[in-house]
Amino acid sequence: MGKLLSLTGLANLKIDDSIHKEHYDRMHEKLSQNKSYAKQMVRIRSKTVEPAIETLVNFMNMKRVNTRGLKSSNKHVLMASLVYNLQKYLCFSVKKTSILAQAIALLEGINYAFLKKLQIFINK
Repeated sequence: MGKLLSLTGLANLKIDDSIHKEHYDRMHEKLSQNKSYAKQMVRIRSKTVEPAIETLVNFMNMKRVNTRGLKSSNKHVLMASLVYNLQKYLCFSVKKTSILAQAIALLEGINYAFLKKLQIFINK
């Protein structure tokens, strides 16, 4: 049988034999050498990753995964993230300006530099 650890023994555990230890070490070295880069990465993470995790945990039932096994819990997380991405995609809309509205603005005397060719075409 394996060795049982008490609660005080758990506090002294370290990640020594991870398969990704070399990546962790490189990241730690890079962040500890350049403090401004570390602050920039923290800001980027807090803007991009943490709001998505917050939405998943608070609004998409990810506080607790009520499935058995790694495969089914992986499906649960993937479906929740899929729903999050679909909701963002459905709310996303590209605002396209119509040529007619730009032409009317030109006729009213509003001159845009990028519409000079259209203005020449209208004046002919």
